[in-house]
Amino acid sequence: MFQELHNYIPAPSLPIIEKWFADYSFNLKITKKRQTKLGDFRVKHRSEKHQITVNGNLNQYAFLITLTHEFAHLLVWENHKKRLQPHGSEWKNQFSALLMELIINQVFPEDIKTVLLKHAKNPAASSVRDVALTVVLNKYNEAKEVTYLVDIPMGTQFSINNKRVFTKGEKRRTRYLCNEVASNKQYLVHGSAEITLVNN
Repeated sequence: MFQELHNYIPAPSLPIIEKWFADYSFNLKITKKRQTKLGDFRVKHRSEKHQITVNGNLNQYAFLITLTHEFAHLLVWENHKKRLQPHGSEWKNQFSALLMELIINQVFPEDIKTVLLKHAKNPAASSVRDVALTVVLNKYNEAKEVTYLVDIPMGTQFSINNKRVFTKGEKRRTRYLCNEVASNKQYLVHGSAEITLVNN
């Protein structure tokens, strides 16, 4: 397991991860990109082991944060042995503690560290819900030009995955009320959504 992880997470984090995993038996599966999630945790069933999956297309810092997120679920399950709110206070406290250990050990670059310190105070159920964290992590993706919904002016037309066309509307917390051009229906779209500009 650890040999394979050398290719996916920053080198300074390897001893920490090895220490975390030492007392727990589970399967770690690195998957292809999934549109709906970055990773997940499945509780063991009968004779099977727990399973953690992480998308293999993530950059090393996004992969590490996702792996830490899912390992926090495993620890909460092992410590409580009962169903709890998936991202309730027990998980938030556990995930925050793991993140702080990584931060203290200088695993992350300074720009990610600054944003992650704020994120760790009250972690969201998914890192993509934190627009600032998503944007700073995406700086470490393989070079490509990315435009985010948060960065374009209101009234601008855009598409997601080169499919439906929307017009950006007013902000509602972390999402924007956008109008789908074809149907004239309104949808809430997250500010961190990667979009393609459409020529009017």
